[in-house]
Amino acid sequence: MRVLTLEGTPYEMGLQHGALAGSLRRLLVSRIYRRLQKLAPHPQTEVWYGEVLALLEREAEGFLQYAQGQADGLGIERDLLLRFSLASYLEDRAKAPAAVAEGCTAWAARPDWTQTGQPLLAKNRDQSLEQLGLQCVIRARPASGYSYMGVTTLGWPGLASSGLNAAGLAVADTHVPSTDLGPGLPRWWMMVCILERCQTVGEALDYLTAAPRLGNGNLVLADAQGAIAVFEEGHAHFGIRTPEYGQGYLVATNHFVTDSLRGRCRVEHLGKKGDTLARKARMEAALAEAKGVVSPSWARAIMSSADGTGALCWQDPERNIGTISTVIVSPATGVVWVRHGRTWHGRFQRFALT
Repeated sequence: MRVLTLEGTPYEMGLQHGALAGSLRRLLVSRIYRRLQKLAPHPQTEVWYGEVLALLEREAEGFLQYAQGQADGLGIERDLLLRFSLASYLEDRAKAPAAVAEGCTAWAARPDWTQTGQPLLAKNRDQSLEQLGLQCVIRARPASGYSYMGVTTLGWPGLASSGLNAAGLAVADTHVPSTDLGPGLPRWWMMVCILERCQTVGEALDYLTAAPRLGNGNLVLADAQGAIAVFEEGHAHFGIRTPEYGQGYLVATNHFVTDSLRGRCRVEHLGKKGDTLARKARMEAALAEAKGVVSPSWARAIMSSADGTGALCWQDPERNIGTISTVIVSPATGVVWVRHGRTWHGRFQRFALT
């Protein structure tokens, strides 16, 4: 997997990211155009896009600088890159069938649930198979804030999957086809802000509750001290999940479950292949039986399960989508294991933050 080392201001890091696309630039730019061509037309699309852009200009100068640098490095207009990154949000606003099914299964386990007595976070990323060749690891040293590393898609302005910072805070996201939507910060940029600014799950939750949000995802959090949480990200509403008594784990797939957001999902999404409900149930059942057993090797095995109802690792060749990567994070040791591609094949690569 390609490794990008980025450092400096948001613009400088974005410029380095774009320039490091190298021989993949043509593939990446072609994908951007294809994705935008698939975006379902709607009379309000320009209004919705304009609202988000206006908010970003007020609230997220760093994001726009990063995107500008990235666009300059790729030799394309920034507007094209922003529209590309917001395509799923615009489809959700239009309540249109998604051109790309964005799945993902993410979970975190507390120290009392693991073999080593250290927290663990893991994620399977389900996306278009076109992205297989564009997956990369970022090692970032921002001009201010904590250093971090993460897994993302080449050319994406921010972190599109997961990350870990030098303070021992880990985060992973999942997309939710929400109906609680509005102008806000993209989830993939809030992940960058969390990693640059926060040391603990508590600090990350404080940031997320105060930030303006687009409203279409879950964020799974774990820190080196052993705290874990799921933040359900609506635009006007939010939900926070922490482990119930006697339960040392949390799972998030592609729907909301808290009282404040449970009814704010597009229900037609819930029965698709790669069913979000079945994946969550299967992962929770596995974790419930694994107290004191959860480990990186256990995580590798369970995240490779490709059979039966609620398979965590799946492919749908007809729609050209499926699981494209697995990430396992040990916040206390600063180690991330990444498996690229169709995840029941291949080996994990080990990356240390320091």
